Amino acid sequence: IFVTAQQNVHALMLLSDVPTPSFIVDLQALRRIAEPPLNDNGDIPSIRCPKNNLLLQPICNSDDTKHNNKVMDCQFPTVEGQPAIGYLHTTVTRGRDDAIPNEDEPISTFLAEIDLDPTLCRNDAHLVLGLNNHHVGSYYWARSAGAGSSMEAPGVGYGSSKSNSKGVLRWLDEGGPTACNSNDGKRSEWVNFLRRHDTVQLLPNDGQDTLLEFYKRQSLSRIDEDRKGEENTSTRIFGISNEGRPMGSEPAVVCEWRCILEEGI
Repeated sequence: IFVTAQQNVHALMLLSDVPTPSFIVDLQALRRIAEPPLNDNGDIPSIRCPKNNLLLQPICNSDDTKHNNKVMDCQFPTVEGQPAIGYLHTTVTRGRDDAIPNEDEPISTFLAEIDLDPTLCRNDAHLVLGLNNHHVGSYYWARSAGAGSSMEAPGVGYGSSKSNSKGVLRWLDEGGPTACNSNDGKRSEWVNFLRRHDTVQLLPNDGQDTLLEFYKRQSLSRIDEDRKGEENTSTRIFGISNEGRPMGSEPAVVCEWRCILEEGI
């Protein structure tokens, strides 16, 4: 059950329902690094980014979670072999079949256009296997399994579109999956089958810098009334968890945070 403080609406919200682009916090991974450890009892802490004094405050939560007064510092570390804490959640706006000549050259390496503006992560993020298991076009790949959710999709690069503020995924090598893939042949193979409206996750190399860019974008959205008619640029921050969910199912959204810049700290 997901409750928004603003709308008081009760509805089950899953990761695939989250607006994009958004920043996703894996609450189970967050609790594992907390000192002292956070109990797995549904409490939602505030999160401070020590690098830039950003404070993430919970503003809404599910019926079985509750806010507490705890503020924990988090640098959003990325440690190989361990689940990441912060992800960038984004939607595919064009797949390989939608490649545009002259704009997406070289066509042979183009994989997808996504709605994640590279400036939101300071052009420093990479595609990972992801948090949600689902069909990608006509191809099924159960992409996430424990720490595997933050495992890099090898051979896939992320960069800027030539014509707009969206991002582009493409093979780093003309040989595509043959040249770039791991020995099992599957860690990147699913990217070939991305279609419009599919969702994927990227791992920012510096989660604190990325959250600062989200804060700046949120501030601009609040003061720029002319943006009301544009596509969604809300850049919101959500917490997700698999706790209590059936094995292999999609994570549920259990909270949302707002960013505040703490001055004079």
